Amino acid sequence: MNRIIEIVDSLLMKITINVIALMTITIIISVFLRYLFGISYVWVQELIVFMFIFTTFFGSVLAFRRGEHLSIDIFSIKFPDKAKKIVNIFFDISILYLYWQVIKVSFKWINKVGNVVTPGIRIPMKYLYFILPLSAVFMIFYVVIDVYQRIKNCN
Repeated sequence: MNRIIEIVDSLLMKITINVIALMTITIIISVFLRYLFGISYVWVQELIVFMFIFTTFFGSVLAFRRGEHLSIDIFSIKFPDKAKKIVNIFFDISILYLYWQVIKVSFKWINKVGNVVTPGIRIPMKYLYFILPLSAVFMIFYVVIDVYQRIKNCN
């Protein structure tokens, strides 16, 4: 199991880092072309936005994995350790339900409006929208691992 987790961690990190690097290079080239030569392409701006959206969703998955995701613990820090673990497991299970709903609703959304074509790149929006259920699947993967580890450490 640990080997699978390491592979998924490594894969997500490498993909996200490469997309951030590609986005940075694309922005630099776009600015260079625009200000030195007066050339601007709509598809380049779309590509940058798509890469930004990708890094936002996958970055949130990686942040959750590292325990760096935004959380409100003003109440749970006042609980004894055993109660804290139970509350955290409850919150993780709530997150599982939330992301399951995200997957269901996003597939309905993709089926409804996914065939709209982007103006610059001319690809169906379903490819961009697919990042939502895909990142939710990765989030569920990490939440399940988190719940398993919390239950294992409770004993």
